[in-house]
Amino acid sequence: MDNYFEQIQDYLDGTLSPEDRRRFEEELARNADLRMETDHQRMLGETLRKRLGAEHQVSALTATLKDVSDQHFSRAAKKGRPGLVRWLIPLAAAACLLVVSNWLGWFATDYEALPTMQVSATRGADQDEHYRQAAEAYNGADYSLSADLLSDLVSQDTGVVRYRYYLGLSYLGNDDYEQALDVLGPVADGPSVFADDARYFLAVASWRLGKVDEAVRHAEKVSPTSDYGKKAEKLAELLLKDLKKRR
Repeated sequence: MDNYFEQIQDYLDGTLSPEDRRRFEEELARNADLRMETDHQRMLGETLRKRLGAEHQVSALTATLKDVSDQHFSRAAKKGRPGLVRWLIPLAAAACLLVVSNWLGWFATDYEALPTMQVSATRGADQDEHYRQAAEAYNGADYSLSADLLSDLVSQDTGVVRYRYYLGLSYLGNDDYEQALDVLGPVADGPSVFADDARYFLAVASWRLGKVDEAVRHAEKVSPTSDYGKKAEKLAELLLKDLKKRR
């Protein structure tokens, strides 16, 4: 039997083979523990990238944490410890980063700030190059171009949730909020690691369209432990206060 927990980072990096990725996502759809662990590892990676900025530092820290985590999981497995032990290292690392981040004043809320689009291997060589171009356009704030490129990728392979997620964010960055809602809705309703993030950005898109009640509903569906949990909570509070004033 595959140890899917050992494949999480490869899945997040997009380095699994097409067959392994398909099997991983099938397991992800039915395994709540795997979804939670994948979400935590993705959250940790995003935290590292956002807080430290420099790509080479992030890669080094991610590799170090993965090595320590692998060693820890191996020891825990040998001792027969419960699965809860898996959370200790990533949560401790994230907690340290959050303390440092707070000390440096990095928590000024920018509700519409979009995450960086990772450049990593995906499927075939042609798609990898296409994806790289889309990521460069997106990270350079050329959202019209990234939307066009990602639309092509989605049409080639509708099963890659990452394509659809960043396509929705491209529409959001281009102020095309209705399109963002259409694309991000299915992502938010699915089992992927992008679901909570998609719910948050659905809230932002709805807010920008003046659909405040809908925005609050989306924000309240975001898991408190996800990368956008705190932002979603603050956004919901802000919108509810606005609704009370209007009424």
